[in-house]
Order: sequence, then C-alpha cells, then structure tokens
Amino acid sequence: MAQEDDLRALGKIMDFMRGISVLFLLINCYWFCYSACASWHITLEVIDKILLNFQRTTGLFSSILWTKLFCVVFLALSCLGTKGVKEEKITWGMIYSALAVGFVLFFLNWWVLALPISAVGATSLYIFSLALGYICLLMAGVWMSRLLKNNLMDDVFNLENESFMQETRLMQNEYSVNLPTRFYYRKRWNKGWINIVNPFRASMVLGTPGSGKSYAIVNNYIKQQIEKGFAMYIYDYKFPDLSEIAYNHLLHHLDAYEVKPQFFVINFDDPRKSHRCNPINPSFMTDISDAYESAYTIMLNLNRSWIQKQGDFFVESPIILLAAIIWFLKIYENGKYCTFPHDIEFLNRPNAQIFPSSPPMMSWRTTFRPLWMLGRVACKTNCKGRLLRQRCRSHV
Repeated sequence: MAQEDDLRALGKIMDFMRGISVLFLLINCYWFCYSACASWHITLEVIDKILLNFQRTTGLFSSILWTKLFCVVFLALSCLGTKGVKEEKITWGMIYSALAVGFVLFFLNWWVLALPISAVGATSLYIFSLALGYICLLMAGVWMSRLLKNNLMDDVFNLENESFMQETRLMQNEYSVNLPTRFYYRKRWNKGWINIVNPFRASMVLGTPGSGKSYAIVNNYIKQQIEKGFAMYIYDYKFPDLSEIAYNHLLHHLDAYEVKPQFFVINFDDPRKSHRCNPINPSFMTDISDAYESAYTIMLNLNRSWIQKQGDFFVESPIILLAAIIWFLKIYENGKYCTFPHDIEFLNRPNAQIFPSSPPMMSWRTTFRPLWMLGRVACKTNCKGRLLRQRCRSHV
C-alpha cells in the first residue's frame, strides 16, 4: 500500500510540473502576442499587473527565450516520472527526429511575429508552430523516458554479458555440412554458421522432444549430403517424414552421383510399404561365426529377457541351433535356400532329418545329438516356439 501511495504522489507531482510547463507556454503567448489577444478580448487587467510585476523584479520577459526555456525544463522534469509500456516500434531514431522537429518549431519561430502580415495572422501562425513544437518535445521526452527505464531492466538475467561472438563465416569443402544459425550479440541479432567440415567424425544431436532436432540439424544433414553425392542409411523413426525429404531431394539432385542411386525402404511395421531384403544373405557370411552373429541378433530381439540371461543353457543352445541351421542353408546348394522363412521351415522338420546333417556341421551338432538320442530336444522346441510365435505375430 505504501508503494502505491508513493506512486500516486509521484504522479501528482509530475502532473503539477507539466501544468507549470503549460502555464509558461500560455504566458509566452499572452505577453508576446498581447496585441492579438487584446483584439480577441481575452486580456485581463489582473493578469497584466502580475506579469508587469514579474517583469520589473525578474526581467522574465526581456527575451522571448526565457519563458520557453522554463517551459522546456519543467516539461523534461515531468517526463522523468513517466511510466508506460515499452513498444517495439519506439526507436532512438524516432526520438531524435521528434526532438529536432520540436526544437525548430518551438525555439526558432520568433521571426513569425515579424512577418509583414496582420497581427492576428502572425499570432495564429506563431501559436500553431509553438503548440506543434511543444507536442513534439513532449512526445520525444515521454518516449525517451520509456526507453531508458525499460532498457535498465532489459538485461535482468545478464544476457548481454553472457552473449559472445560466434562463427559468421561459411566454410565449405566437398564433405562439409553447414548449418545456418542466428545468435544475439551486442544488442542485435546476427546470422552465423555451424561448419561441420569433417562429418566423418561422429556427431551427436541432443534435445527434448519438439525442440527442432530434425528440422534444424537432421534435415540439413540429409539434404546437403545428398547434394554432395553421398549414399545414406536413414533410420526414420517417424516414417515417412525423413524418407519423403530424402526421396524428394534425391530426385532433384541425381546429377550429383556418377552412378545413378536407388532408393529402398525397409518397413517392419507395414510390409506393404517396404522392399524385400534378406538379413541372412549368404553372400554376407564368410564363416560360421557370421552365422552365429546373425542367430544371436535374431534370437535376442525375439526375446529381450534373454539379454539378462546370456550364458544360460536354454539361451545359448537355441542360438547355436539356429546358427547351425543358417550355416547349413548357406552351404547347401550355394545358399539358394538361406532365408529366414526357410530357417523356420527347416526347424519344423522331424528331428531325425535335422541333426544328421553334413560333415561341416559335425562340431556344432555334437551339442544336440546326445540330447536327441536321449529324447531331450527342449532347446529345439524353445527355438522353434520363439520363431513361430514371431511369425504368427507378423501374419496378424
């Protein structure tokens, strides 16, 4: 409450000072345009006596500038306490323009009274220019007060001291990715560049959902790398957002490639929008360890809980069995049947047809043949069950 009362009192003081400023303006017009005022019958004998006493004791009206100076001083004091909402349209250029126009119209208009025209006409022109100059000075003072008060509070979080100059040069080479930026420095916004001149070094993009990672970084990577003729492997988590960008940009920049590239999509969620591929292509496997890696990846993705149970018999045995089958199909008829569906069909064959396989599989089947002879084939059933359940899910 005390603060509100202080603000009200300050407002009254500012209004009082502005009133004194207007009073000096009226006195100037009354004294120096007395003949016109007399013709308009707006003179009073009491006011004449008061002004004459002021003139005898202070010499206030000995020059036309004294009353104007007092008027401007009280106007400036009244503007110091002005509070208002800062507007983005108010600039120092506007303030300087208003000050210049107001100064010319307010202080440099004494010659209007000496024009060779009637006293009434000269007085009317003088009062008009004086009032217009006063309004311009008032506008400039109010705007200046608002800007100064708001500027003192603009940097409450010390942003100005924490800002720094960033890279503004565009550095390009045959591999570079250049990301446009915009940064604040020295009270203005500047345009800059993030130059990734060696994209072969790993890049990491971190940000919360919706922060603009794809828009600002990933999209620029895709477009600029396509323009430079790179082959790309894109994991489109929000299919088809990135895929459409890559495909459309590729159509417009096919001339960047010496060999015309092909565009493929692998979509596990909607096979109708996907090309076909063989993850266990026999040409990708050189020895049986490659088959084990493929089986290991397939089985642990089918059952994520096995990741915590690696080394257990009922985890490792199905992986070894699937690896043996993959390798067998790879060497059988030059890998003609080495596909994931053939693996599942092979697991459905009778046990007697699975375990007595070719001599290269001898070291791998020794794990299962004794168990098969004893009638324990739980590992095969476990592996087949996992694969069949996954196939049923894919069909559903």
